[in-house]
Amino acid sequence: LQKSKENTRVTCKRCKTMLGEKLSPDTIKYYVTEVIIWPSEGSFSTTPRSHFIQSMVAQCLVELSSAKSTFRFTIKGDDGKIYILIWLLNSDTLLVESLGSSTSHSIFTLFGDTSVPRSGPVGTWNAVKVLYQPCIKSRNKDLADAWENDIGVHPLKFPSETCLELLLILGLSTTSLPPSLRCMNSFQV
Repeated sequence: LQKSKENTRVTCKRCKTMLGEKLSPDTIKYYVTEVIIWPSEGSFSTTPRSHFIQSMVAQCLVELSSAKSTFRFTIKGDDGKIYILIWLLNSDTLLVESLGSSTSHSIFTLFGDTSVPRSGPVGTWNAVKVLYQPCIKSRNKDLADAWENDIGVHPLKFPSETCLELLLILGLSTTSLPPSLRCMNSFQV
């Protein structure tokens, strides 16, 4: 690990990826989307990056919604900017896909992986259903400001690059839906 001189960023010496930040001389906060911990014994399989980001963010949303009874979240980068507004609708959605259908999982080829686990002749996996608004390049600035000042909205902070990855994952997920199901009350699904 390497601590950046100009701030408290903690980065990997080998790949320069931001892993977390130093909060005090003896406390380092690691981002859950950047570090995977494997058992030391036995073999492990690599988890595709897009699938890992999705599952970790979904887990954070579900845990916070049950612990704090909040369902609206701002996704902030380590630069302090809001990248995405997320409104959690359902945390117990089950998605089912026939193995013959390749459209919904082929959209994640930009990440060089498939995003969904498979089981038997039909693929099934747990998902969360969210409404979201992108906030990059000053889009939805008024709404983002209102959410930032609302005590019912919980902020989640990730490295800025991960926020952009998450935004791309959300966008690709939206485009896999039929056009009539992609929007709800000006939010994307």
